[in-house]
Amino acid sequence: MALRTPMKKTQLGSRDLLANGGGCPVEVFCRLRPPKENTNDQETDNATSSVKVSSSTELTLFSSENAKNGQIRESHYEFSHILTDDVTQSAAFKELAIPLLDDLIQGKNSVLFTYGITGSGKTYTMMGPPNNPGLIPRSFDVLFNSVGPYLGKKYLLRSDRQNSYEIQSEADILIERQRKEIQMGKNNQRAKMPDAATTTRTLDMTSLWNPQLNENCSYFVFVSFVEIYNNYIYDLFDDDILNKAPQSKQLRDDNRGRPYIRDVKEVAIELLNMGLKRRRIAHTQLNTESSRSHSVLSMRLVQYHNDIPDTSLTKDDLMVSTIHLVDLAGSERVNRAKTVGERVKEASNINASLMVLRQCFEILRENQSQGASKMVPYRESKLTSFFKSYFDGEGRIRMILCVNPAADGYEEIQHALKFGELTKDVLVPRALPLPPPPVPPKAVRTHAALRDIENQPQQSAPVLFAEFNAQALIAPFPSLEYSLLDGDDQAILTLEEHLRRRIDERHRLNMLIYEQQDYLRKFTFELATDYDSTISDHDDLTKENEQQSKTIRHLQTRIKLLEKSQNDFYKTTNQIERENKTLKSQIEDKNNDIKTLKAERRKDKIDFENKLKVKINEVEQQYTNELKNKEGQMREIERQYDDKLNIIRSMAASNTNTPMNENGYPNPLSSRKRSSSEDRLLQEIPIQSPSSRQGPAVPPKRFRM
Repeated sequence: MALRTPMKKTQLGSRDLLANGGGCPVEVFCRLRPPKENTNDQETDNATSSVKVSSSTELTLFSSENAKNGQIRESHYEFSHILTDDVTQSAAFKELAIPLLDDLIQGKNSVLFTYGITGSGKTYTMMGPPNNPGLIPRSFDVLFNSVGPYLGKKYLLRSDRQNSYEIQSEADILIERQRKEIQMGKNNQRAKMPDAATTTRTLDMTSLWNPQLNENCSYFVFVSFVEIYNNYIYDLFDDDILNKAPQSKQLRDDNRGRPYIRDVKEVAIELLNMGLKRRRIAHTQLNTESSRSHSVLSMRLVQYHNDIPDTSLTKDDLMVSTIHLVDLAGSERVNRAKTVGERVKEASNINASLMVLRQCFEILRENQSQGASKMVPYRESKLTSFFKSYFDGEGRIRMILCVNPAADGYEEIQHALKFGELTKDVLVPRALPLPPPPVPPKAVRTHAALRDIENQPQQSAPVLFAEFNAQALIAPFPSLEYSLLDGDDQAILTLEEHLRRRIDERHRLNMLIYEQQDYLRKFTFELATDYDSTISDHDDLTKENEQQSKTIRHLQTRIKLLEKSQNDFYKTTNQIERENKTLKSQIEDKNNDIKTLKAERRKDKIDFENKLKVKINEVEQQYTNELKNKEGQMREIERQYDDKLNIIRSMAASNTNTPMNENGYPNPLSSRKRSSSEDRLLQEIPIQSPSSRQGPAVPPKRFRM
């Protein structure tokens, strides 16, 4: 068996593949956000008036009537396909994700991401509610419905967290199973209380059929879920994200130059809801649940042929395909979203990463249309760095442009539609078809010892010179017996033919040698280039290591200072707590005293009010009695006055014959002489005017009944 040459697999650039006619445009689908269920028909009509669908690939955007110049602007855009607001989640899934899942089973890679302003329905398209799930839950359902009967042995493969997989032995599988069982036992209480979103979610029963999907292959599904928050990558399946300062993940390149996220967990589907809960969302003026980070959910399908025994399985026998489902955070303006504080920083980082994505597409389009060779700024953002290989032909790219017709931001919607139309014109190198999983002869793979024998260098020649050795076999010279008597030239003709074939064979071998030399020269040059690159990377890593060592020492010093400050803070805190307890005790005593005084005051007030009522009653009774006595005295005095008045009247009647003066009045000089009794009576009567008479005594106002 020929050995494989240990040559690094070279990957053609995007310009090379496009020059060879292998490019395909980025597929851009526009989806209009469905109207809310609580809106009436009139609101729906007003909301959809800003966008008009002309055909299945064209739409027109209208500005509002209260534009600055008083005119209604309109612009036209064209996409691969337009999904109107009446398209259901199921229909959108069949249109957008089913072809990519079919490619996943065939061993092809793909990326599907949503783009749009905040509140345009991106998360609804990707996740959806439990009773009407979106693309991600349905993708899980369809994938497991398709490969579920052919899943491989559990725990046989394990992710090495470096974009590859390790093949575990039986002992490792047993240890891994025991570890999982112990972990499940610890989380048994949490497992007894399943999430409502998991128990009530509507399942998609669709199943795919593919010629390569058969019982002769074993399949493994691995899932990773990360978010890009403020240009840092965090693993949503890692419990470290629950800390106040979670550790961000590093973006690295594997041995084939493909970017991957190092040390990210790849787990099963049951942890998806946990990852969704850990996403960063916030409330803004434009969206009650606004995503504050880009989330990337990656599903990997690993498959190998069942004719290969588990003990003989290697990494070269595995075929890995990936689909990335990306929910990009929406671009927003701070003045419209009314964000403050940390939300402003989040919006700035979101807009910056989306701007880098737009710049990458613009430069790619310019390079392809004008034949330029500008540098594409992939490295300016973690989002574009992670998907750089897909722009170079790693897989298929699809974009879902979500538009909310009810939004009043005409400029923002127009900006998003222009970006979608620009992206549609970008050509991406067509991904090279991957071979199916290798199917070696059963006689060769029956035992691992045969593999060791076949891999020995002395058993066979390198595949590089296999054709040379096979073609170097030359037939022996023909018989040289020649007779002048016979005059037969057949022997000479045979020798000439043999020599001619020998010369042709020699010329062919020389050409083959030249080709092999050129191949070796290029291979050596690549090795030298890789060596120089490795040395440069090593120097950079050394410098980075030194810098990190300095940073670690500085951080250790700071940690010591912080620990000392923390101890002092603990002491101060304990002292303050003791003083606080003392003050609380004093305050409680004061409060008790105040309560006692208040109770005594209330009691004194009640006693005083009772005594006051009794005193008032006594005074009122006293004044009432005095008033009655005064009234009796006044009546007696009035009776005396009446008696005296009667006497005076009788006296006046007896004096009617008294002579009158010239004025008509009785003349006192001519009156008769009064008796002594009359004089005494007149002297006893006090002379009072009617106005000088006083009424009976009245008690004070406050003592009146």
